[in-house]
Amino acid sequence: MTIQPIGKLNELISTGLSDQKTKTETPFSMFLDAAVENIEEVNLLQKDADQMAVDFAVGRIDNVADVMIAQEKASVALQYTVQLRNKLLDAYKEIMNIQV
Repeated sequence: MTIQPIGKLNELISTGLSDQKTKTETPFSMFLDAAVENIEEVNLLQKDADQMAVDFAVGRIDNVADVMIAQEKASVALQYTVQLRNKLLDAYKEIMNIQV
């Protein structure tokens, strides 16, 4: 089982902003779009995990391992998003503390 990267944030980081879109969009707007897509993807993972838990409780799903995997994926995705937010806030605070 391989771990899939979340959203376009990893693509944005790995490509080094060399896409065709960089000529028309600013790096900040591209990063913001990627962050929004990441949040939407995390939301979808959370909804899927919740639906699988309901399906298991009702009896539509027999395999508890699939339910646990879906819940763990959603949990890891949420933790990743929270840590990314924390790092961005730390970077913002660091920039704001720079003496001009």
